[in-house]
Amino acid sequence: MSRNIVMKKLISLTCFVLAVLVSGCQDNAMPNPADEIKHSLIEPAQIKENSNAVDTAKSPDKSSPTVIAYYFHRTMRCPTCLAIETNAARVIEEGFSKQIGDGSLMWIPFNLDDPGGEDFEKEFDVSASTLVLSKQGNKNHTEYKKPGKVWDFIGNPVKFDEYVQTEVKEFLNE
Repeated sequence: MSRNIVMKKLISLTCFVLAVLVSGCQDNAMPNPADEIKHSLIEPAQIKENSNAVDTAKSPDKSSPTVIAYYFHRTMRCPTCLAIETNAARVIEEGFSKQIGDGSLMWIPFNLDDPGGEDFEKEFDVSASTLVLSKQGNKNHTEYKKPGKVWDFIGNPVKFDEYVQTEVKEFLNE
C-alpha cells in the first residue's frame, strides 16, 4: 500500500517537473511566421552598386504583381493532404522554375496552426489544407483563387499535374 503512495507521488512530481520545464521553454517573443512571409514577399527593387540598373533577377517587374502559390495546412495532416502539398510543390517548382527565378512566382507552404495563421484563415477563407494562388501588389494580396479540384485529381497524377499547371499559368496570365 505504501508502495502505491510512493509511486503516485513520484508520478505526480515527475509530471509537475515536466510541466514546469515545458512551460519554461516557450518563448513568447517568437517571430510571427505570417508576418515574416508578408514582410519578405516583395522587397524594393535592389539597385546595383554604383549603377541605376535594377537587379531583375531579385525583383519582379513592378507592372505585374507577384503570384504566390500558398499551400495552407494544419499540423495534423492525412496522407492525401501531404500528397497534395508534395505534388503541387513538384509541379510548381519544376514547371515554373523561370518564374520562381525571376520572382514573379513564389511557393509558400504555411501551417495555419502557427502564429499568424488566423490572419490567413480570414483573408483567404481557409480552415484546412488548401492550395491558394494569390496576386500581390504593394505588399498586399490583390486577388486570389482556390483551385479546389486538386482534391479530385490527386489520385490521377497526369490530371493533377495538368490541372495545377493550367491553374498557375492562367493566374500568371501566360
